[in-house]
Amino acid sequence: MSMELLFSKIKQLPVIPKLLHELMQDFSNDNAQIQEIAHKIAMDQVISAKVLKLANSAAYRRGAEITSIEQAVIRLGFNSLRSLVVASGIMTSFKTPANFNTAKFWVETFQTATIAKALAKECHAVDPETAFTCTLLHNIGELLIQSALPEEASLINLAISQGTSRIDAQREMLGYDFSLVGAELARRWNLSDRFVAAISQQLDPLSYHPVSQEAVLIRLAMFVSFAWNAGVPAHVIVTRFPSPLAAHLGIQPGNLAECLEELHEQGNALANILTS
Repeated sequence: MSMELLFSKIKQLPVIPKLLHELMQDFSNDNAQIQEIAHKIAMDQVISAKVLKLANSAAYRRGAEITSIEQAVIRLGFNSLRSLVVASGIMTSFKTPANFNTAKFWVETFQTATIAKALAKECHAVDPETAFTCTLLHNIGELLIQSALPEEASLINLAISQGTSRIDAQREMLGYDFSLVGAELARRWNLSDRFVAAISQQLDPLSYHPVSQEAVLIRLAMFVSFAWNAGVPAHVIVTRFPSPLAAHLGIQPGNLAECLEELHEQGNALANILTS
């Protein structure tokens, strides 16, 4: 089945909020004014509430309580704010079926994104907030499959419950896995090539040329988060760290061992703020 045919079967694509597109453009505009960005955010009540909640959370709380969007923009900074707006926009774009564990999905996504951000700080090859935002988007193909193709998703989930890997089950049922579906959705949303490449290359980034640095970070972060949630001790995760991927970015995984629990807790806290 061609990708075009696959998407033609989807009755209604999730619509990325206009605010998200506008803000993504503003974040890449060095001349953007704080007041202008704050005004746009203030027009969306849902995102406004989450921005204020994050600005007053334990992770950012400094001094008096923040009561205006403009103050929140200043406290959070453009990059953190971008990540929050992207996350809020994506979360409101998909209507997943009742049997899909949305809370678990977002907790794991935020955990992985938090780890990718920490790894980016180690390698200096990718802006940490860009790594965070790319990783927030890495699984949108899974959301699309679950929300727009419920019958196919049920069969995929059945195959997974019987021992088939998620990727193999999706390729057998659809002809594609979540990474390619997500990359195509990112294209149709007119996201930048950086995001499209990160999503499409994430499963085997070193097989591409040029290699997406963000895709390498996503792959490493997925490995770490999966192992940690499976109960693998931190020192074992570090010793089994995928060497070719780490070497590509010049990452020394030893620094991760002491902060893995903290990184997962940060991801949990952010997921709780955004899903509540």
